[in-house]
Amino acid sequence: MKTVTAFSKPIEAHMLIARLGGSGVTAFIRDEHIVTLDWFASNAVGGVKVDVADEDYEQALNVINAPGERETT
Repeated sequence: MKTVTAFSKPIEAHMLIARLGGSGVTAFIRDEHIVTLDWFASNAVGGVKVDVADEDYEQALNVINAPGERETT
């Protein structure tokens, strides 16, 4: 598994998961619950992360970096 990006808000991670899923990339959210329980913990844990399988990493980056879309951080 590789992390493709991280967000400070869980909803942003869920929106990306939906976009990736629509492109055929299975993705997982990590650290969502700790950030939801304690908003200030987001910086401490590095935000809410979106992970994909190693073999889907390049395709996920292409989806994220498509024209008009958010760039990875």
